[in-house]
Amino acid sequence: MKAEPFYVDGSTKMFGGFNRDFSGSEFVLIGVPFDGTSSYRPGSRFAPNAIREASSNIETWSWRTGIDLEEVKIHDLGDLAVVHGDASETIRRVGETVEDIVSAKKLPIVVGGEHLISLGVSKAIKDVTIISFDAHFDLREEYLSNKLSHACVMRRISEQGGQGKIIFCGVRATYRDEVNFVKEKRIPYLSALDVLRNDVHQTSSWLRKNLEGARRVYISIDADVLDPAYAPGIGNPEPEGISPTHLLDLLNNVIDDRVVGFDLVEVSPPYDNGNTAALASKIIFEVSSMIKRARG
Repeated sequence: MKAEPFYVDGSTKMFGGFNRDFSGSEFVLIGVPFDGTSSYRPGSRFAPNAIREASSNIETWSWRTGIDLEEVKIHDLGDLAVVHGDASETIRRVGETVEDIVSAKKLPIVVGGEHLISLGVSKAIKDVTIISFDAHFDLREEYLSNKLSHACVMRRISEQGGQGKIIFCGVRATYRDEVNFVKEKRIPYLSALDVLRNDVHQTSSWLRKNLEGARRVYISIDADVLDPAYAPGIGNPEPEGISPTHLLDLLNNVIDDRVVGFDLVEVSPPYDNGNTAALASKIIFEVSSMIKRARG
C-alpha cells in the first residue's frame, strides 16, 4: 500500500482480539487518533486504542444477524500517524489511506478521533450517499474562524463534487443558520425527537425511501447521536438522544449491499469509565456483521 509510511507500528493492534491477514480480509480497520479541532471535551484521540481494548473483552455473537465476529474477516491496520497541529494534512492522509483500502477491494472501518476525519474518507470514496447519525448537522460555514472543524465537516463534504446527498438522522443540537441552510438546500433529516416519537419501522422506511436511487452508501456514526445516559464519554454531549438499541435496530433495517464502509467517531474516553468505548466496540461488531450479511 502506498500510504504505508503514514502508519505507526500496527503489529500489536487487534480489534476483537484477533487479526486477519490483509489479503484475506473483507474489512480493514484504521484508527485515526486526531482531535485537533475539538471544541468542548477533547480526548477522542485516545478512542481507537480504548475501543480496541474494550473489543477484546466483548462476546462476539450477534443476535441480530446470527453471525459471529470471528466469521467477519477484519484486518486491523493500526493507527494513522496524524499531524495533531495540521488538520489539512491529517485529512489528506486519511483520504490516501482509505483510497488504498478501497483500491484493494476492502471495506474501510474508520475509528476516530473527531468527526472531521470523515472529510478525508469522503475524498476517497466518490459517488456515495452518506447517512450521518449525529446529534449535530455539522453544517457550519466556519466555527471559531476555522473552516476545517468538526462542526463544519458535513458542510465541507457537501461542497465536494461527485457526492450524492447527505441524510441526517438523530439531530437535536443546532442553531438558526444551520436550520435555514438545511431547509434552503432541502437536505433530508429526522430529528432525535422524530426518531423517538416514531417507531423503528417508520424511521427505517423514511431512511430507505431517501436512499432510493443511491448507488453506494457510506455510514457515519457520531457517538453523540446516543443519549449521554448511554454514552457519557463523548466530546459534545446533548440530552434527549436515542438509545443504542434504537440505533442498531435502524441500521439493521437499512444496511444492504450498497454499503461501502463506515466510521465511528467522537468517543472521548477520559470522560467515563470505559462504558462508551465498550458500546462503540459493540456497534462496530454489529455493523460489520450486518454488512457481511447484506453482501452474502
